[in-house]
Amino acid sequence: MSAVIGGLLATIFVFVGMSLLGEDYGDVNIRQAPAPVEGSQGSLDGGAASGADGGSVEEVYDKDGPGVVSVDVSSGEGAGSGSGFVLDNNGHIVTNQHVVDGADGVSVVFSGDERVEAEVVGEDASTDVAVLKVDAPEGLLTPLTLGDSGEVDVGEPVIAIGNPLDVGTSATTGIVSGTGRPIKAPNDYTIDNAIQTDAAINPGSSGGPLLDARGTVIGVNSQIQSTTGSFQGVGFAVPINTVKGVVEQLITTGEVEHGYLGVQMFDIGVRELASYAGSSSEEFSNEYEIPGHGAIVVEASGGGPAAESGISGGKEQKIAGLPVPLGDVITRIEGTEVQGPEDVISAVNSRKPGDSLEMTVVSPGGEPRQVQARLGSRPDQPEG
Repeated sequence: MSAVIGGLLATIFVFVGMSLLGEDYGDVNIRQAPAPVEGSQGSLDGGAASGADGGSVEEVYDKDGPGVVSVDVSSGEGAGSGSGFVLDNNGHIVTNQHVVDGADGVSVVFSGDERVEAEVVGEDASTDVAVLKVDAPEGLLTPLTLGDSGEVDVGEPVIAIGNPLDVGTSATTGIVSGTGRPIKAPNDYTIDNAIQTDAAINPGSSGGPLLDARGTVIGVNSQIQSTTGSFQGVGFAVPINTVKGVVEQLITTGEVEHGYLGVQMFDIGVRELASYAGSSSEEFSNEYEIPGHGAIVVEASGGGPAAESGISGGKEQKIAGLPVPLGDVITRIEGTEVQGPEDVISAVNSRKPGDSLEMTVVSPGGEPRQVQARLGSRPDQPEG
């Protein structure tokens, strides 16, 4: 509960959204893995895999290690490094946006220590994804195969490959500790559905692949969160299903379209807040005259799609000793029940500017009403 209490003092900016283009990547040649055989995730214990589709750590590293690169950058602030992996035979390389942010020069080092200059094709701070391009001999390029992060389960074994602390290409192992996590992007927007892992991720690992036991990429290692400020903490990877749509747009257009709803929401949903206050959902609903579930709107940005459609924030109230601006509650989106802010994030993320979003909204003490908001193009950074 202590982790929840700390989170209650913050809010999530839900201005994010992107146009995910499914499996059709146009001229982008992405290696897509077939669906795994049910029950065949395998093991990563250093020995033989227990599943037909799985491999040992050694086998995965031998197969995919050559496709992982070190990314070295130079800028006015000095030198830095991170990791990346080869996407295709055209020389496209995926890394984190924060690795190349503000870089004047970028080069990549392959597993055989060959260094090649790289150009930044495009970068998207809202998802912490960037694409590089190198003019390298085909023999240096070992494209990795992308998996399906939507099929990842908690407890599944994983391996992270990267260049931690600039010591050279390294592998660490662990499990999927959680899925569907919201994490903060470099520009303070929210990346939804991140994969949480206990595989060690350190500075320099950023941009490297998180692989399943089959050796397919399920995420891009992005950040660690720690209460101590040390490297030990909780690791997160941007889900590969998000990365697929982003790299397609970066390669073909150089930028990514993001939808914008323009609401700031409380960090947890109504049911979680009721639980924290020591009440049942029904008791909490009656006391504060709000629905028993949904995402609480703290503020709707002036002139934004949410505000234009009549959604608004509320006045601050003390709930279990915490300040809670109790505004409108979003209870359904396109007919699907909303439990908390992460559901709104996911809905916005699946749409692009110009798309309509139908929501059921309830003001404290009011009756449910149907609201239709047309998503706009989001600002470079969240407002407020």
